[in-house]
Amino acid sequence: MAFFTAYIGTIIFVFGAVIGSFLNVLIYRLPIGMDFKKGNSICPNCEHQLYWKDLFPLFSWIFLGGKCRYCKAPISKQYPIVEALNGTFYVLAYIFLCGGEGVEGLSLKLAGYMIFFSCLIVVSWVDFKHQIIPDSMWIAILVGGLFIVGDALITGEFNKDWIIARVIGFFAVSGLFLLIGLVTRGRAMGGGDIKLIAAVGFALGWKAVLISLFMSALFGVFFTIGRKILVKTEMKGLIPFGPFLAMGSAVCAFCGEWIFNSYMSLF
Repeated sequence: MAFFTAYIGTIIFVFGAVIGSFLNVLIYRLPIGMDFKKGNSICPNCEHQLYWKDLFPLFSWIFLGGKCRYCKAPISKQYPIVEALNGTFYVLAYIFLCGGEGVEGLSLKLAGYMIFFSCLIVVSWVDFKHQIIPDSMWIAILVGGLFIVGDALITGEFNKDWIIARVIGFFAVSGLFLLIGLVTRGRAMGGGDIKLIAAVGFALGWKAVLISLFMSALFGVFFTIGRKILVKTEMKGLIPFGPFLAMGSAVCAFCGEWIFNSYMSLF
């Protein structure tokens, strides 16, 4: 069984890396309003059409030495990082969130978490670069949450308390963000952050989303301090909160509810 699980895990990683290649397309095209459903992949520098031999996840970047085959311009490390990160999250979701024992871990719940993590990756890169969170991403996370709900209905995990936790999760932090946004007239909290955390709350439940808020703030503080120490410069303008929300939400998908329950047990 262990060998079969490892075999399936490897397939899931490869599948995740392939989807990660598509995520790179979204990261490039969504902010500029380019249709991701049409047209072939191109080099961002020379705009030369890329062929199948240029598009193998991870391997193409390695074999090409991180440079475009046609213009020799450097290819951003973002591409292999996103592919490897997405594949890794898929495997972690399979093992730790969905049982991860042979075919039993292959479920509607796994599909929901795959959508969840992929969208968080796109949000991180797009918001950090362009200070926007595409509506398609938080909507897709909601769809992923519905997949998780559907799996609970199939497996019998679904009950009144379970769904209430997700309904409360939808409003718990997003309501606070909405209030901050109204008071500051959108300067301290954007609409994208509000919709993102609402979708995350529905997918994870109120306990995990509360911890994700704390983790997000912690990641933001660490990033700001680390950047000031290493780069010795401060970011100009507003620092996008979306990447830190995504990081906190990804971590709390695995351990948010456990952290919450462990903390409450102290009292």
